[in-house]
Amino acid sequence: MKKIILCCTIIMACFTISGQNIDNLKFKNTKDSLTSVLLSEYDFYNSKRFKIKQKLDSIRLEKQIELITQIEGQWEYIKGACPDCIISKDEKKIKRFIKITRKDIIFYQDAISENNIIAKEQLRFSDYMDSFSGLTSIVYSDKRVWNFTIDTTQNYLSTSYIGNEKKDHISTVVSGNYTHYYKRIN
Repeated sequence: MKKIILCCTIIMACFTISGQNIDNLKFKNTKDSLTSVLLSEYDFYNSKRFKIKQKLDSIRLEKQIELITQIEGQWEYIKGACPDCIISKDEKKIKRFIKITRKDIIFYQDAISENNIIAKEQLRFSDYMDSFSGLTSIVYSDKRVWNFTIDTTQNYLSTSYIGNEKKDHISTVVSGNYTHYYKRIN
């Protein structure tokens, strides 16, 4: 049990360190140390003790409300990163924006207006947690799972594709993990 917790903690630390370096910004981790150490993935999936699951659900709701409060607003796309992907020059030229409300994520192209909406996603959190996702992983309608993190100044947002939600788990993507970076504009 201790080996599983230590292994998960080390993996999370590696991903946290590698994911925090965009123009020297520091993004908050979606998994806090209390969740990582006391309530491991093993406890969440395998415990028959109701109190542990109740505690995790309580922490999960608190973290989700905190994230929504922090990411609400309008954001302008500034950069994409994918070590395993080839990004086209045309993709870099497109102006993109997102508007996040308590219920939706609205994607825009060129400007934030009703005429420029290209997609709209309901703000829905995943019920599952694994070594790469946290308590605040957001699931799009096509079942893709994204981690949303905000930097310590709360002016920059990072959205990272981590995998797909399946019937009873998240299938983690090992290659082709795409991260979008946004700057707050309102």
